[in-house]
Amino acid sequence: MSVTLLWWALAGLAVAGAVAVLLVREMMRLMLGLGAFLLGVAGLYAWYGFGLLAVAELFVYVGGVLVLFLLAITAMGRDSESRAIARRFDFGAATVSVGLGVVLVLALRGMLPATSPLAGVTVEKTADALLGAWLPHFEIAGVVLLAGLAAALAIVGGGDEK
Repeated sequence: MSVTLLWWALAGLAVAGAVAVLLVREMMRLMLGLGAFLLGVAGLYAWYGFGLLAVAELFVYVGGVLVLFLLAITAMGRDSESRAIARRFDFGAATVSVGLGVVLVLALRGMLPATSPLAGVTVEKTADALLGAWLPHFEIAGVVLLAGLAAALAIVGGGDEK
């Protein structure tokens, strides 16, 4: 029973973080929600026996990307009112999201964990899968993310010159 409770706690952490990212208007609290989401996802990776992915999630996303975002927010040097995000709530998008969530839960109802995570998954098997046929995909994703980061820095840095 406690093992299933742990799974629900990790899933709840991920969902709560995602909801915080969607609903919060202040940037620092948005980053805290993103951190909670990423920690929940890392916990779910560890739950299913993918320890390598859980550690990579923590190091790369929580330790790297999230810290980079926090550094960018604090380096802007603006007051908290200018960091607030102007959003309006879209009821149509919320309705579609809730509907898709219900369909997803109903479709995956039989796949929820019964008592224990998957057995027999090792770090070696995960590394063989990721560094074998999937390696070019990860390299391309890394190049695309690097290009996006360079473009974002060019856009942000280009606005101050007059």
